[in-house]
Amino acid sequence: MDPPSTDLSRTRLDISLEPRYLHLLTGFVEEAARAQGLGTGEALALTLAAEEIFSYLTGGPARGRELRVECRGCLYQVTLDILFATTDLDLRLFNLTSRVEVTGEELPPAIGLLIAARQIDRLRLRHESGLFRLTLSKDKVYPPLEAGPPPPPARPAIACRVPDAAELYLLLQGVNANSPGMLPADFDRPAKVADMLTAGACRALIAVDAAGRIGGGLLWQGRGEGLVECFGPYLFGQPATTAQLLLDHLLAALARQPGHGLLNRYPATALPPGYFEVLGARKHYYGGDQIMDIPVYYRHLLEDLGALTWMHPALRPYLEAEYRRLAFARDLVAVGEGVLSQSPYSVLTVAFNRLADEVTLTPVWWGRDAPENLARHLEMLRGEGLNNLFFQMDLGHAWQTLFTPAVLAVGFRPTVMLPHAGKGDLLLFQYEPAAAVGEHPAGASSGVLPVGDQPGQRVAWGEGREDGSALAGQPPSGQSAGGEVRAG
Repeated sequence: MDPPSTDLSRTRLDISLEPRYLHLLTGFVEEAARAQGLGTGEALALTLAAEEIFSYLTGGPARGRELRVECRGCLYQVTLDILFATTDLDLRLFNLTSRVEVTGEELPPAIGLLIAARQIDRLRLRHESGLFRLTLSKDKVYPPLEAGPPPPPARPAIACRVPDAAELYLLLQGVNANSPGMLPADFDRPAKVADMLTAGACRALIAVDAAGRIGGGLLWQGRGEGLVECFGPYLFGQPATTAQLLLDHLLAALARQPGHGLLNRYPATALPPGYFEVLGARKHYYGGDQIMDIPVYYRHLLEDLGALTWMHPALRPYLEAEYRRLAFARDLVAVGEGVLSQSPYSVLTVAFNRLADEVTLTPVWWGRDAPENLARHLEMLRGEGLNNLFFQMDLGHAWQTLFTPAVLAVGFRPTVMLPHAGKGDLLLFQYEPAAAVGEHPAGASSGVLPVGDQPGQRVAWGEGREDGSALAGQPPSGQSAGGEVRAG
């Protein structure tokens, strides 16, 4: 369920793909981006991306065809939709690992797409009704959260309310002081979160005592077609009743909006019993040879009436066992490689969460080079010392399931099923260093793939902290604290 968002404005430009219209395009994008809140640097970056894509298209068979550019803003980011028809688009250049060989003084035309991909924060690509829709997003620049102590000690909380900007800052500062790594990358800049709250992209609650001192809080946002994801509750020296107070207020708020379920992947506090069930667990590698199992929680908000789920045949044993264990009614439909149209090149985006030392790969476009492309991404990320690598596959999109053999071959294993987290269910794979090439999930009776013995010491979630609130892992040395999202 995508969150409601307050768009400041929507503007549109329709032109022909002719070089003489380049300045019209760049002027439109830059002025629209500035009018919708981007700073000079971000607006110029988005303009450069649009310019390079336009120049690339006018140099190929798309020249002379119609181009539509739609620009929209929602306080914390500006999004550009570029719609066009072409038969020649070198999609591989949108990958983070892509390279262009330059043999002479003249740069090849394809380098424009490479430059464009490096200017933006998020990338989406769809093909519908004969048109490509390329979606580019650029975030406003916000100051990072400054390290500081948690809020002043509070007596047991007696009420919940929506925080103002100053209280939100205190809440996030306290979360990062007590529970580092337990927020998604978008939440590491308080001013951005404040704008997201205003735009309706997320919501927050704080628990306060009689004097208004903050004892804890939580945040939540819509995800996919029918899911709400919450973060927290985060407590600062509070009893378990404060977590119950926050969750009761959250459930009351969700009763007034549609949604199939409530997801919690960042359980910073030991959750009170009776509110959630365990979907599964993901591993967190830290400290060289330490492994922590982090549970993923879920609560039904509406009766699950079932859904159609696309799959690759190699995943059938795992999915049947997992859906049976979770009691989710799904119609599994196998997709073969010969069913869907074939493209020579695949595209992946890479999202970094430096605070949690996590990286998530997401498919944008299927192509026959998927095994090689995925292997290049994995080699690059492992070479940078990143340990917690994930691949997410939306089983509501048939084409995404075609990545399955490549994902399994390089060492990813299905870890957690997130119901209704995308167009359909979202299957989260995690890279297992000890996984052998070519293993498949056949025979996994429990719904959890055996991957063999893992080196190092295994730690239970919350072990080593009295309140179970902190993630023991810290970002590897040499990495910046703070989230970053990069479009490959």
